[in-house]
Amino acid sequence: MEVKVLTENTVYKRAFLGEHGLSLLIETENQNYLFDMGQSDVFLRNGRKLQVDWETLDGVVLSHGHYDHCGGMNYWKNVQEVSENRKREIPIYIAREALEDKYSENPSTGEMLFSGIPREAKRWMQESANIIYTEKGCTQISDNVYLLSDVPYITEFEPLPVRFWKEKMPGADLEADTMEDEQLLVIREEKGLCVFAGCAHAGIINCLNYVQASFPGERIHSLVAGMHLKGCSSRRLASTIQALRETEADIIVPLHCTGLTAIAAICQAMPDVCILAETGKKIQL
Repeated sequence: MEVKVLTENTVYKRAFLGEHGLSLLIETENQNYLFDMGQSDVFLRNGRKLQVDWETLDGVVLSHGHYDHCGGMNYWKNVQEVSENRKREIPIYIAREALEDKYSENPSTGEMLFSGIPREAKRWMQESANIIYTEKGCTQISDNVYLLSDVPYITEFEPLPVRFWKEKMPGADLEADTMEDEQLLVIREEKGLCVFAGCAHAGIINCLNYVQASFPGERIHSLVAGMHLKGCSSRRLASTIQALRETEADIIVPLHCTGLTAIAAICQAMPDVCILAETGKKIQL
């Protein structure tokens, strides 16, 4: 399996672009999936440099309904509309709750910032896209390809996320967003399970525990994930690293919202397992 990093917060290659966001092209022996789209057309522009053929995609997986993972949909709709193979509209796998209007609270000012899927993109998705709404729990979308959502909060050091809000109905009062729409992509390979997470708002260890409970007896081979550890406490970071060690994964790729401090700590603690990722990089799992 090869993973091409189309969008990430960091970039070190000439002529590539980075932004706060995530987009991965996942190519297995028989199937190709786009995992998230970043917040703009950066994933398309970098994809052209990597000679990505969008017509070969078997599906698009949107991990959750935040702008830095779904904002690129504003530009993806143009790709679909000019596709040479209009009869095969590429399916978009998303949880229904991801289409709710989402907000994040500025910790300094208390200001509510819209952080959901751009409304123009959401309207196109609802009216024209080949959307497949995934059910809560485990959804198999193809041979050995699964989506897990509604991650249970069971780990003591990973509490419910704060500062995230949602508007379930237009004009309704905002309510806490526990990110039940966030879904993990799990692909079964000969070496084990390959796990992908966009932000892991429920906590990356909660996510991995959920994977292991959903696939009893199977080992996790690799983890490619935004882990939402930026600014976390030193206690939580240390507990996370210890739990990551205990998974005995062969490869761990921390990126995006993991944060530079946490990424450095993970790589220092597990130098033989951790791989740094930046826009334009190709990773073999």
